[in-house]
Amino acid sequence: MRTWSEIYPPFGVAIRCGDVELSALTPDVVPELVELAIAGTVRPDTGYPFVTNWALLPPAELRLSAAQFYFDTWGSARPESWQLLMVVRRGGQLVGCQDLRATQFPTTRIVHTGSWLGLAHQGRGTGTVMRQMVCAFAFDVLGATQCRTEAFLDNPVSQRVSEKVGYERFDQRPVERLGEPAEEVYFRMTAEQFNRPTEPVTFAGVVAFRHFIDLVD
Repeated sequence: MRTWSEIYPPFGVAIRCGDVELSALTPDVVPELVELAIAGTVRPDTGYPFVTNWALLPPAELRLSAAQFYFDTWGSARPESWQLLMVVRRGGQLVGCQDLRATQFPTTRIVHTGSWLGLAHQGRGTGTVMRQMVCAFAFDVLGATQCRTEAFLDNPVSQRVSEKVGYERFDQRPVERLGEPAEEVYFRMTAEQFNRPTEPVTFAGVVAFRHFIDLVD
């Protein structure tokens, strides 16, 4: 019988650095990840960090909304537009989610990242390491020339993570957040600007994923 990763190559991707592991989110992990989100993701000392209201939904609605989003994301992935959803574990404990996404990547060589951590796991340096890991994957495995990300102006914690990893600010624009105006700050980083983690980063499942997104060796 075929495994999930043989059927859907993104499910085989894994990245490791010290005691932190990023592994592809699979249907089996969704219930545990959703309960982590329900326990809280938003710090009281920052602005709301997401564009949509998913983190504010009542538990039953959040469970359904998250499951629908994950299945939609898996089902819509194509070489020309994909999003790699990864769960983050530290010391074997599930602590959050990291994504990597791109459109027309073989042409643009630009990737975008997004992430969240459970409230109980914030403030321990994990956000910086997991971003370094996924950027190392983008530069070293996929051959990206630029990583991009964004954060709201009233979320200095996320901005500091980007700056520690090596990103530079290049734009700021007004956007709508939960029906209200907000300012979003945009960051970009090249491989030369990248501040790598202090420990080695290893990768698994990379050959099948490269083929899945039409990167030809």
